[in-house]
Amino acid sequence: MSISSVRLHRLLLVASLLVPAIVFLAAAAWNRAEVLRDNEETITRTTAILHEHARKVLDTVELVLGRVDDHIQNMTQEEIASPETSGFLQRLRVPLEQVVSIWIADATGRVLAGSQDWDRTLSIAKREWFEVHRGRDAGTYISAAFEGRATRTLSFAVSRRRSTPDGHFAGTIHIALSPEYFSRFFQEVFPPGPHTASLIRQDGAVLVRFPTPSPDMHLGPQSPLMRSIAARPDGGTFSGISTTDGLERFYAYRRVVPYPVYVVSGIGFDAVFGRWYWNLAVYAAVAGLSGLTLLLVSWLALRRAKAEQVALVQLRHESEQRLAAEQRLLQAQKMESIGQLTGGIAHDFNNLLAVILGNLDLLRKRIPDDRAKRLLEGAIQGAQRGAALTQRLLAFSRRQDLTPQAVDVPRLVAGMTDLLSRSLGPSIQIATEFPSDLPQVKVDPNQLEMALLNLAVNARDAMPVSGTITISARAEDIDQDHVLSPGNYVCVCVSDTGMGMDAATLARAIEPFFTTKGIGKGTGLGLSMIHGLAVQSGGALKLKSEVGKGTTAEIWLPQGEPVSEIRPRRERERLAHRACTVLLVEDDPLVMMGTAAMLEDLGHTVAEAPSGEAALRILRTDTSIDLVVTDHAMPGMTGLELADRIRTEWPGMPVLLASGHAELPERTGLAIPRLTKPFRRDELENAIASMVTPNCEPSNVVSFPRA
Repeated sequence: MSISSVRLHRLLLVASLLVPAIVFLAAAAWNRAEVLRDNEETITRTTAILHEHARKVLDTVELVLGRVDDHIQNMTQEEIASPETSGFLQRLRVPLEQVVSIWIADATGRVLAGSQDWDRTLSIAKREWFEVHRGRDAGTYISAAFEGRATRTLSFAVSRRRSTPDGHFAGTIHIALSPEYFSRFFQEVFPPGPHTASLIRQDGAVLVRFPTPSPDMHLGPQSPLMRSIAARPDGGTFSGISTTDGLERFYAYRRVVPYPVYVVSGIGFDAVFGRWYWNLAVYAAVAGLSGLTLLLVSWLALRRAKAEQVALVQLRHESEQRLAAEQRLLQAQKMESIGQLTGGIAHDFNNLLAVILGNLDLLRKRIPDDRAKRLLEGAIQGAQRGAALTQRLLAFSRRQDLTPQAVDVPRLVAGMTDLLSRSLGPSIQIATEFPSDLPQVKVDPNQLEMALLNLAVNARDAMPVSGTITISARAEDIDQDHVLSPGNYVCVCVSDTGMGMDAATLARAIEPFFTTKGIGKGTGLGLSMIHGLAVQSGGALKLKSEVGKGTTAEIWLPQGEPVSEIRPRRERERLAHRACTVLLVEDDPLVMMGTAAMLEDLGHTVAEAPSGEAALRILRTDTSIDLVVTDHAMPGMTGLELADRIRTEWPGMPVLLASGHAELPERTGLAIPRLTKPFRRDELENAIASMVTPNCEPSNVVSFPRA
């Protein structure tokens, strides 16, 4: 063995030890940064959920304060102190789980009216919020936590000043909120583990703390949280040692604008780094095995050069395969994360649009002025486009419920001509070519419209100066194709006169997140969304392109037959005017008020329940209920679980599921009619008419086309 071979042997032995060690250290450092980044994203998302919940609760309390103030605006002190006013407060409090009690006091602090019995000699003159309002108009004031003298319950007050017409202090209205209500929500939001959450006033007073309550706790200005708030008042993240239990945690906080309170969530260092320690053990095992493998390869390399070459080639091939597998896994995780995010956004956004559309629909009936009606119609159309946009965001991950139906392609394209013209600009010409006898296609019309708009925008971007986009269609019978099953299809084509694509780009065009556009100009999701729609609809997406000659995108869709209405129009209109007693189950107070107003406007009597358990209690005591309309995403019991319970105890009770979720879990044996939020008044009317007979008895119809 030559000297050079000995030296090579020694170098290979050293490398077989150093390389795994270096790889291990680099992987450990990278994974630590990744764990910390994931943890920061998790607690930031969790804090955003807590923020939305706290904002919703405080907004609802603000509305209740305004309603009480309006109710007693022109009353004398004796009228306010009457049993009728206390009865009004009791009825106002019943559906609000977060409210402990509601009180009205005079200028001396004597309680005039309340939502429950109290000692008539009771005075709140020494309470924090009363002294603040007596000195000045503090607007909506949030007190520190205290124990109520009448309720004997830990709570904190949201209050408002009452003033005489000449501006003098006339007393207060305050609502006591339950910290336990917030703690229950925190428990539902957080996954199992060493998590903590708090609701803290701007001056450091702790209103709610989970999981260990601290009713009299007040954070000093030198605490880590208060220092962070002083530096970044709107929100942020930090780490520090808790002044309550002495544990070191990562925290995220956010101000509940416009209220002077913050939501804070945290997770312990041990929980975060426990995951990293586990990964280190895995990396160490992999590094040890890699080191042994390299030692063996080094020993064999000195004996047989050819064997070394084969081994190195094989190792490189395995590394490439592992890298490709890791990239596919990362891509799958990214798609799943985006799908979950868009599902949550769809639910909250659709709830907001449900309130907007419902109120605009009711307002339209009460405004006689034609010009005002046109403005309202524009607002309604804008809200409806927002709902359609939510559905389009979900297409690429196929997390939405498609509603395939027979669609007339020429009519659909004609209906979106104005939208195409505005989106593409004056330099792009749009041409259409459709045969007169073109069959209808079976597809979700909203998603087909989105797909055509997406293809047109892509075509516009491929023609930077000017050009022509041609939208055409043809019918074909497929006997044999490597993509499509045999059958009757319609091929919808979008062609442009742009730059075209080379073979390499065309081969990757439908890959998710692949784009040839500059940073910030494209997501790479457009063609993958269209591909998902076509495959889900029983067809395919085919692309043809040549550099310098343009691109043609073909959406192949199965032919469809016209779908008849479930009920004749006249019969639906006759049933729609029958009055029923409807049990409305909805945890969002704003959506509850909007939907109840639409039902009452349709002539129905409405009973309200803020949760599934409350709905079951009402059904067991009130035999006049004809129909249940329920939301799906509710704390404690979902709408599908409630429907399952109702089908067990009251088999003949019709249940209508009104949900803003794009995707619902399947439940064996349940065929629940569904109305997608946001919905219009007439859509709600038709849905109810499709489920009951003229006498408000259950109908044989169990489903109907979604609006």
